[in-house]
Amino acid sequence: MAWRLICDRGQQIWKYFVNENSNSIEFDKESLNSSDKVYREYAIEQNSKRLNIDENQYEKFHIPLFKDELCSSVVKSVLNGIDYYSSLQVDDGHWPGDYGGPMFLLPGAIITSYITKFEFSQEEKNEMIKYLFNHQLSNGGWGTHIENKATMFGTVLNYISLRLLGIPFNNEQLQKAYSFIQSEGGAMYAPSWAKFWLCVLGVMPWEGVNSLFPELWLLPEWLSVHPSRYWCHCRMVYLPMSYVYAEKIVGEITPLIKELRNELYIEKYHEIDFTKHRNSISSLDLYTPQTYLLKILNIFTNTYESVYNRQLRNKASEFLIDYIQAEDEHTNYINIGPVNKFINMLSIWYSKGRQSQQFQQHLNRVKDYLWLSEDGMKIQGYNGSQLWDTAFSIQAILETGLEHLYTNCLNSAYYYLEISQVLEDVKDHVKYYRHISKGGWPFSTRDHGWPITDCTSEGIKATLLLHEQMSNGPRLITSERLEDAINFILSTQNKDGGWASYELQRSGSWLEWLNPAEVFQGIMVDYSYTECTSACIQALWKFRSQTIYSNYRRKEIDISIKRGIEFIKKQQKIDGSWYGSWAVCFTYGTWFAIEALITVGESPKSKIITKAIEFLISKQNSDGGWGESYLSCVHKTYVPHKQSQVVNTSWAVLTLMSAKADSNIIRKGIQFILNKQSSNGDWNQQSISGVFNGNCMISYTNYRNIFPIWALGRFIKNYSTQ
Repeated sequence: MAWRLICDRGQQIWKYFVNENSNSIEFDKESLNSSDKVYREYAIEQNSKRLNIDENQYEKFHIPLFKDELCSSVVKSVLNGIDYYSSLQVDDGHWPGDYGGPMFLLPGAIITSYITKFEFSQEEKNEMIKYLFNHQLSNGGWGTHIENKATMFGTVLNYISLRLLGIPFNNEQLQKAYSFIQSEGGAMYAPSWAKFWLCVLGVMPWEGVNSLFPELWLLPEWLSVHPSRYWCHCRMVYLPMSYVYAEKIVGEITPLIKELRNELYIEKYHEIDFTKHRNSISSLDLYTPQTYLLKILNIFTNTYESVYNRQLRNKASEFLIDYIQAEDEHTNYINIGPVNKFINMLSIWYSKGRQSQQFQQHLNRVKDYLWLSEDGMKIQGYNGSQLWDTAFSIQAILETGLEHLYTNCLNSAYYYLEISQVLEDVKDHVKYYRHISKGGWPFSTRDHGWPITDCTSEGIKATLLLHEQMSNGPRLITSERLEDAINFILSTQNKDGGWASYELQRSGSWLEWLNPAEVFQGIMVDYSYTECTSACIQALWKFRSQTIYSNYRRKEIDISIKRGIEFIKKQQKIDGSWYGSWAVCFTYGTWFAIEALITVGESPKSKIITKAIEFLISKQNSDGGWGESYLSCVHKTYVPHKQSQVVNTSWAVLTLMSAKADSNIIRKGIQFILNKQSSNGDWNQQSISGVFNGNCMISYTNYRNIFPIWALGRFIKNYSTQ
């Protein structure tokens, strides 16, 4: 009996095979993060692509020989690293990996399953139970993410999940969670996103949450508070939430639900005045407190809820369910992310019925979000990071100068670039508030279909580099398609010169005063980011440098690059760093910023770069590495990790090499990366490296391979003396 990952055009599906040997692997709870051993160990066993080239064969294979001992070690390490990593690549060209981390995603799937009566297999349930217990903390609680301290968000939802999965109330581990919830005052002190699920499940009345005011969607679209102006992730989550709230959807009140009503609160359920707890939240969870403006609006909308017009409410519901169906169709029922995936699914179940074609389409895409690691089965933060990881992997391998040894690997990766680019705009994109899509690349798959600025940019860069450095390779991505990608990038530049993630920023940052999600920050509008801006600048510059494209929208590209650079310069912190909004954290943001500046010709001796290099050097540890805690993201100030991290170190030395910093500093960082490599070419999984919305971390298990290879490759290219 064994689990196997089946991949097809980016779609990743875990299947359980009864007649195969088991791949059961124990999880070290102390590590907090999975190492992706379930997939990796089987992939290496089945797909080893080792070249096994020894030093005597270097000349034959056109591999540089170095007298310098460190340089010689780097070459061996790179060959070993790429040999290992290329063995993880699947037939469609991408690299699968664990994109889990948030602990509030799996409960949404389990609750939706319970209410709509679709069943996960017993094997899947067993792995989910394993996952939840593996990440339970010693005090009985769960964090919002796997490295977080215990929160009510994580604890209440995961306690409920285990009960729905069949774990009895008297289970010893569950009793610890029960005690934790009781010590924090009961489930009414969970944040609003948790309360939403409690209401749907029937363990809290809808009076326990602030009104979601569904009629807001019917207001004139020119209003700056209209939901069409929200950041798309926020928009697409509150869309089905608003529908569910409008219809006050509640699942069947089963005996188990009645038991949960007694377990989740200190007082007796029917004696609680839930209206008094709409704004109650544990201090463990509070990251973005409600503003006075939001509190006033809540008073208004809660009052409105008792007198609303039924005809107007019905009109709002009709609009919302129509929009939900459009999002389902635009994304092939994957949806933009797992939160709205399962709330959309719940909405369709209620609106169209359990036997409807739309609900069946949703069922067919549930497994796209499941990922299995040695810690158990989880719901990922997306349907994967396929394109993102593949584009980075291509650039990392090409930087080594050894691409002639890995032509099959790179050609396969190029195929994935080709099959994942979005080739057309979604139907009625203006009606449903979508930006243009044609030419963009998504984070994951074409089926998902939401193009992103930096994903598109990394796709362009990887494509052009392959066309350039592998002249005998395929040319499936045509000039017209690359021009479409450039059109997408140019269309998404904000007024401040920067680039946001998916779309233009559609309203002012003041809209954040209305942020109802107490656990996240910066969710209301799509802000410009250093990383997205840097990627777009690099892509535009690379595209413009190609003779064939040198005159394509040249003036617009020139102006766009200049404005983007001005934005990046303005984002530099007083200490010389840049904040990273999508990974941990200042080492990541600074790497992106410096890459853009150096790309456009900024002198390494300029004040802005000198200051950045001084910042990085000041953070180097005695072992030669860099280590940054995820708390840097939360507190927005550099917080050192207890241990140096291979990924942070790789970003730091990549930056230092681009800026031609002190070679002794760089060599120490390179030596640290070498020291941390395993004999099989892998690097051990260390702390979590991704982040979103300031307060939630997410895993990128392929980063531990991509960025060390990239850093070592750049060292061979720039700092070696034959």
